[in-house]
Amino acid sequence: MIVIDHICLAVQNVYEGSQRLYEETGLGNYEGGWFPGLGLANRIVPLGGDAYIEVEGVVDAYAVGKYEAANWFNSCVADGDVYIGWSARVDTKAELEALARRLDSEVYDSVIRVRPDGARRPSYRTPDTITCWKAGLPNFFCLEAMEHHPARQEVSRPHASQPGGIAWMEVGGTAEEMSDWLGIRAETIGLKFNGRAPGLYAVAVRMGDREMVIRRPAALLGGAAPAP
Repeated sequence: MIVIDHICLAVQNVYEGSQRLYEETGLGNYEGGWFPGLGLANRIVPLGGDAYIEVEGVVDAYAVGKYEAANWFNSCVADGDVYIGWSARVDTKAELEALARRLDSEVYDSVIRVRPDGARRPSYRTPDTITCWKAGLPNFFCLEAMEHHPARQEVSRPHASQPGGIAWMEVGGTAEEMSDWLGIRAETIGLKFNGRAPGLYAVAVRMGDREMVIRRPAALLGGAAPAP
């Protein structure tokens, strides 16, 4: 089964950006760790329903000019926060392998994030994350030991109100193209299409009997942000 796993909110300053998101939404977060060879780090905002936002940015002062990922993130946030991409999740490695075959890719299993306690766990995914995000498409993850899932970890600052998962997300592109990529009808995982360029524009989080919509510009191919 395919579900929305996480959203990457790229910011100029991980700490200022996560604090500002907390002040805007009341959603707590915790230190996520850093990404070796990318120059990036994040703080994680659990959304309930085994989904989360990662507030991510360049933290290595010498990464820009050295790492492609840092260069891309840096160009995307020149004018402020952007939704730089999102990822889906499947339940089993067999499903992930089937997706890799269909998308003419491979299953990657390298460690991409070092946790604050030094833990290094493989991240099973397909296709390559940044390649997909630059095209305005999600890639796919699989985590069979869900007790380690980022959305299930304790926040260092409590939520003002408990989130109940993602209600829907607003994306660009077309439903047909996204459905072809996912292999299922895009609306079945809560995607709404705004008729604009590919990318992510809004995330609606269930908050009791209401929905809280978090909007940001979408980062597009190579880092350009579309006009509002």
